[in-house]
Amino acid sequence: MAARVFVCLLTSDSGSLTAAELVRLLQVSPASVSKAIGFLEAMDLVGREPDPGGRRERYVIDDDTWLRAWRTDTGAHAEIARTAQRGVTLFGADSPAGVRLGQMGRFFDWLSGEMSGSGLTDTVMRDALTVLAALVYAARPLTADELVRALGLPMERVTDALAAIEEHPSVADPLALLRTEPGTYAFTTRSDRLSPAQRGALAPG
Repeated sequence: MAARVFVCLLTSDSGSLTAAELVRLLQVSPASVSKAIGFLEAMDLVGREPDPGGRRERYVIDDDTWLRAWRTDTGAHAEIARTAQRGVTLFGADSPAGVRLGQMGRFFDWLSGEMSGSGLTDTVMRDALTVLAALVYAARPLTADELVRALGLPMERVTDALAAIEEHPSVADPLALLRTEPGTYAFTTRSDRLSPAQRGALAPG
């Protein structure tokens, strides 16, 4: 039904229709149209605007529809990646569920980055890699203040870099940013990058 409503809007001359017009064109109930519109609005594929000269609303596909839908879809992929990574922590990277969630998280993180161009400027990307290099070199947890002093960067750039690493785990892959306590950062290997057998083979002794 959502697809039928969307096609009606897309192919109408004005790119907009009222609920009553959709009911008449599709010969369905108002409830069916309402449910379909709700689904399309959740995906940012349809907007609303007042019906000139009346009290009704018109559902519209405007010039910004595609950009809004793209942003919504990209944000959803990033959220799925973050949720999957939390699942890895919850179930454990060695568990079957943890392995599957790790694969899922990596895929959706990659997909989000591909669709958005990672959403990171060249400066933020360079700063993120510099912060990561500093944590690796120091081999101990550092606060944001310590990173500012050591790197000679403004606090805003350091916090933007830390946020970029947390929001886009693929930036640091195969490493992962770790908060050892509030405001203190370190690094670790991504728990989903090596299989349990591989970690076992690499364990000392």
